[in-house]
Amino acid sequence: MDPQSSDELRRELALDQAIGAQLDKLVRRANQAVLQLCGKEKMEESQLRNLLDAAMESGSVEVTAGFIRYQIGRDDTNWKEFGHRVIRDISELGRDETEKVVDSLKHMGIADADALKPRIQVRLMQLYLGYINRAFVYAKKANGFDHLKEVVSVA
Repeated sequence: MDPQSSDELRRELALDQAIGAQLDKLVRRANQAVLQLCGKEKMEESQLRNLLDAAMESGSVEVTAGFIRYQIGRDDTNWKEFGHRVIRDISELGRDETEKVVDSLKHMGIADADALKPRIQVRLMQLYLGYINRAFVYAKKANGFDHLKEVVSVA
């Protein structure tokens, strides 16, 4: 293995570890966002899957925020509070958790950590939206909004 490949592998492993350290926070944020859908029985799983698909396919925070704004415009009953909450969370992930990941990478000796910020933000957003999807399916199918509250309050 050449030195460049070794450095790339080290960087990728460090990136996975640093992002992994943020997962509990992402799950808590996702649960709290889904709680805003309590009582919005018309929200469908497919709507959140479409949001996740848009985020995965585009790999862009702005494109994903635009998709959410479009949904708010189409159906502000279900999407207004929830959609604005998700956009705010995505923005905060870009500042807060992304910086924590970058700081962790720097601490691990990854020289180009700052250059990874856009990639980190997109990955955190994708994970967050995946956790929203999972929490919503649970809450809606198992009538688990109250149990979601329990998890959030303990965390």
